[in-house]
Amino acid sequence: MSKSAEIPKDEPRKPVITISRTIGSGGDEVAAQVAERLGIECYSAEILDEIAKRSKVSKKLMISLHEKNRRSGDAWLYSVLSGKHVSKDDYLHFLTLTIRRMSHMGGVICGRGGNIILADCDVLRVRITGSVEVCAKRIAMEDQSSMADAKKKVRDSNQSRGGFVWKMFGKRVNDPLNFDLTINTDSFADFGKVADIIVQALHSMGYGPPPK
Repeated sequence: MSKSAEIPKDEPRKPVITISRTIGSGGDEVAAQVAERLGIECYSAEILDEIAKRSKVSKKLMISLHEKNRRSGDAWLYSVLSGKHVSKDDYLHFLTLTIRRMSHMGGVICGRGGNIILADCDVLRVRITGSVEVCAKRIAMEDQSSMADAKKKVRDSNQSRGGFVWKMFGKRVNDPLNFDLTINTDSFADFGKVADIIVQALHSMGYGPPPK
């Protein structure tokens, strides 16, 4: 992300929404629709791309830090073929720097503890969640997998994401005090309706223009 990409100071500030989501809750689809409605960027994999660029390590390592964190204990140093190492503190530094820079340009920031990093900023912090049963049904339909496998996938993901947030920030991933709005999508067949709620909430809290 170059300095030339930053928003000029004389332009209106674009809204910022952080979206923390449970796998199978439709959070990624909701995030994309919110970004489209507001005409802003949606950042997800781009966060890891930027961290990898700044830390001069591979994106593969960045993904590894997330996936292995839950079971790695204090062994926070990982090696890649290049011999480059990154520590927990290094990673947190680059993660914080990346998310704060992205927030300056406006956008929807998915996961990575964005709601905690930007807790002191003028943002709308959203949690998209759902029951293991309903989230697993969606995953099973999408992946053509068994319900047993889908439930395991949801539980493993919940444990992994919860472990990441706890180790990095000392916070519970689903603590309602870390969000302005929490939506359980179990009863929503149309994720566009969830996006509408978020856009309306953004307007109601004075963070952006009214929805069209």
